[in-house]
Amino acid sequence: MQLSPMRKPFISRMRMPGDKSITHRAILFSTLMRGTSEIQGWLRAGDTEASLRVAQAFGTKVREKSGDRLILEGAGGIMAWTEPRQPIDCGNSGTTTRLATGLATGRRGYLTVLYGDESLSQRPMARVTGPLADLGASVWTRQGGLAPIAIKGGGVSGGTVHLKVASAQVKSSLLLAGLLGGGSLTVGEPIATRDHTERMLTAMGAKMVTQPEVAGFRITVDPHPEAFPAVDVKVPGDPSSGAFWATLAALLPGSRLVLESVSLNPGRLGFYRLLQAMGAAIEFQERGRDPEPWGDILIAHGALRAVDVVRQQVPAMIDELPLVALLASQAKGVTTVTGAEELRVKESDRIKTTMEGLVRMGSQIEELPDGLRVHGPTSLRGTVVNAHRDHRIAMMLTIASAVAEGSTELEGGEAVAISYPAFFETYGTIAK
Repeated sequence: MQLSPMRKPFISRMRMPGDKSITHRAILFSTLMRGTSEIQGWLRAGDTEASLRVAQAFGTKVREKSGDRLILEGAGGIMAWTEPRQPIDCGNSGTTTRLATGLATGRRGYLTVLYGDESLSQRPMARVTGPLADLGASVWTRQGGLAPIAIKGGGVSGGTVHLKVASAQVKSSLLLAGLLGGGSLTVGEPIATRDHTERMLTAMGAKMVTQPEVAGFRITVDPHPEAFPAVDVKVPGDPSSGAFWATLAALLPGSRLVLESVSLNPGRLGFYRLLQAMGAAIEFQERGRDPEPWGDILIAHGALRAVDVVRQQVPAMIDELPLVALLASQAKGVTTVTGAEELRVKESDRIKTTMEGLVRMGSQIEELPDGLRVHGPTSLRGTVVNAHRDHRIAMMLTIASAVAEGSTELEGGEAVAISYPAFFETYGTIAK
């Protein structure tokens, strides 16, 4: 795919596709409901279609699937679930796989098998299956704690689990197992992670309590084996998708951008607050809460300066860290990112693939065991770069090409269909 640089300021108002994290949960949690629910503004992409396959396998029925409107008839709760007739394809979606693993512990005696593509099959699942097994679940993986995962429902007891790695996906999987298990379950996390699961389950009627601790947070959920009444969900725009355009606005002099009606969940704004600290002008305008806060984000170009990103900041910007490296390459000074070893087990080793792509374009970057050190500013030049089948790397390199000298040849750009199918169409419109 041939990409040309942009030679003009980026001035726009944009609406992002539906938030991926919220869409996943709205679909998967339909298995716990009775009645019909409408998911407005859902993200229709490869990852969320995987969650829909899981929900349908458990008995959720699709009543309407048109544009950004998805109407589901809930499976009726765990006692009404159907047992999956065959292994369920989770595609490339780690969120689907990990949350579905927790869900599948709920129906005693039912066997669920989850598998995915080559990339998913190399990502760590023991961080979910290990704690579940400690709680009494019957779970099996391939050697090394890798997918496919087989789960025989039932057996999960209450107790306390302390997570060593901060992960919203792992936390959510355990909370779902506790919700469908035999006693109150407490999950402790070392650093607060995004709380979409807690917000949505509480809105459905689940009993959950979150308490801060000296080091992190603890969330307790009470069992609720009965079906929840169906609830409608309005999905705001995805701030992680908006981060690519925010980066473009921050890099191009004279640019001004408004991202309309996006999620303003505090756990999703770490990147924007960092962008503000780097020198871009950022303003948040909250417009509502139902139950997620949502509103507009205003971004304007500014002279960028280096910052340090430490472990406590990583969970709130884990998906955007490749963009931080790009911004740092154009900022004055040396930016260091540490505590981000989680990037090595994403769709690609994002520490390596971020560094590889940007270095090929002229950046000065040092690889660290848990992050990167970026020297700036440097001039980027167009060349041949590879996204390594990673959607976020593909989109980051596209934005890099917009501020580079000369054209860029991007390989592996088709991966964007996983999370943002219209990305290149949108970019083509902006770049004209």
